[in-house]
Amino acid sequence: MELPRCALLWRFGPENDAYPRLAAVAKVFGVGLRCLQDGDLAASVGDLCAGKPGPPFAPLILLPPTPALIVSGLAHETGELGSFLDMVRATGASFPLRAMVTETSAGWTLLQLLQELAAEHEAMTHETN
Repeated sequence: MELPRCALLWRFGPENDAYPRLAAVAKVFGVGLRCLQDGDLAASVGDLCAGKPGPPFAPLILLPPTPALIVSGLAHETGELGSFLDMVRATGASFPLRAMVTETSAGWTLLQLLQELAAEHEAMTHETN
């Protein structure tokens, strides 16, 4: 399954000072950016990457405001994903939560993926403290 080249952005958008630099990096890599909203939480990650609209309803749940970057369609094996992430870091954009879309996670809802990333981040943060 070939995944579209996109980056889903949670709690990060044009209001952020680093957004224009992030958009320039995305353009270099041919990656489309999609800023997500609460209404997208019930949509599948794969549908969001494909540019499909979110569902007409969203779960009523509060998530931490931690920004997330969810990348799709870049090859890890060739170093393309690593180069993209290095350039994203150089923009000054901060994404404590990061994920690469896999065939499995493409079927998850955005809510499921964000909850998993938040739990992993929390576990890693407590291990280092």
